[in-house]
Amino acid sequence: MRTLLGLVALFAGFTGSFAFASPCGIAPLTTYEALGGSGCTLGTLTVKNFNYSQLSGTVTIPDSTITVTPTTGPGMVALEFSSPSFNLGGADFSRYLLTYRWDPADIRSLEDVMNANSPVAPGTAQVTTDACADGVFGVGCPIATPTGTVKVFDFGTSSQLSDTFPFANPCPPLSSCVHTVDLRNTIELFANGASSEFTSFTNILHTIPEPGTMTVGALGLLLVGLRLKFRQARF
Repeated sequence: MRTLLGLVALFAGFTGSFAFASPCGIAPLTTYEALGGSGCTLGTLTVKNFNYSQLSGTVTIPDSTITVTPTTGPGMVALEFSSPSFNLGGADFSRYLLTYRWDPADIRSLEDVMNANSPVAPGTAQVTTDACADGVFGVGCPIATPTGTVKVFDFGTSSQLSDTFPFANPCPPLSSCVHTVDLRNTIELFANGASSEFTSFTNILHTIPEPGTMTVGALGLLLVGLRLKFRQARF
């Protein structure tokens, strides 16, 4: 009986830890930055550690003007970043870095999608997303050599509005899956004497059901089995 109660307590501890973070919602980027390491949940994943900084430029694009919209679907989770401030003209340019982390899931691939109002050439708009699988940039991955990179752009005369990178160890087998992804989004707008504009870009992770769900289910079955065994021994 003591063993059974101990397992029940352990199970309750697991489920309590899963519910620690609040669900993600539509909010300014400033709200996501304020979540820090606790983050928020989207499906079975936690997304956290948001940081936004200017690399260079003549125009400031405040994080308060960027709206984050989370989306889930069969085998995917996504965050869209949209802003009316992604719109420059004349000699203006702006470069920003947006970083954050997904944790944990069985991750198959990374995809980026850009929704663009075509820049007027030679104006350009581009987002380059570097991914570090199962590590952190500067620790598990050198910044100069990411696990994978996707790039979306609109140069007025040419464009690539979606790009996908498949990770090297897709599921199954579960033991070799990618479970965490650190992302670095480099946002670049150069008007170049004309205009540079896009509406939004979206980071998408393609996943499969998390094995942790199966683990919790198996633990539940184990508790039922132990309970039945205890009753038989008692009577």
